[in-house]
Amino acid sequence: LELFYVGMTCYDGDYGIPKNYLVAPPSINRTMSEYLAAEGVSQYAISETQKFGHVTYFWNGNRSDKFDEAGETYVEIPSDNIEFNQRPEMKAAEITEHTLEALKSGKYAFLRLNYANGDMVGHTGDLEATIRAVEVVDAQIGILQKEIEALGGCLIVTADHGNADDMFERDKSGKPKVGSSGAPKAKTSHTLAPVGLWIYPKKQLRQDLPEAGLANIAATLLQLLGYEAPEDYQPSLLSQE
Repeated sequence: LELFYVGMTCYDGDYGIPKNYLVAPPSINRTMSEYLAAEGVSQYAISETQKFGHVTYFWNGNRSDKFDEAGETYVEIPSDNIEFNQRPEMKAAEITEHTLEALKSGKYAFLRLNYANGDMVGHTGDLEATIRAVEVVDAQIGILQKEIEALGGCLIVTADHGNADDMFERDKSGKPKVGSSGAPKAKTSHTLAPVGLWIYPKKQLRQDLPEAGLANIAATLLQLLGYEAPEDYQPSLLSQE
């Protein structure tokens, strides 16, 4: 058959895959990483395979290459090739270990990392495994927090969406739906709950941005690093007082 296939969009801009698509991906430039690279700020990015693209390719506006080869370091920890609920710890400890080494080296002014546990284990619908995954991430963040505060740095914790925060399908009244076995029906998709932002040590945040969201974090990070965000960035969440 002479069939013509197209994808919904271009999923890999570096390699042009697929070659034919219906909706062009947005062109993203002047990202935070590009800004910092231009200012000579050293950067460190790390995650395991499952989320490595989130701290590199997606973070840089659908770009795999570094903006500054000499000033940026990317570290990928290979993920285990097993079901995520079989080892909910995933590679969190290894990510923390490498990050601590990078912090202590004094080479980097800005470090970013992604713990995949809450998202990937949460998608399995396994409640006990997800609880363990969240406990692991909580412990690792605690380790990083102590070291960052000891170094006089600042720790920012957030997420792109929720999945581990509600593990059951719910009806309109909010009660868990019951499956054929009589047990609550597991939820494996993302929730719509708002995502929090935590800054340590605690900073005074603005109260005049009711629609604030993930888009405001870039300017917030730049301000914490001592830089002024470009005019077309969403404003920083830090109080101007």
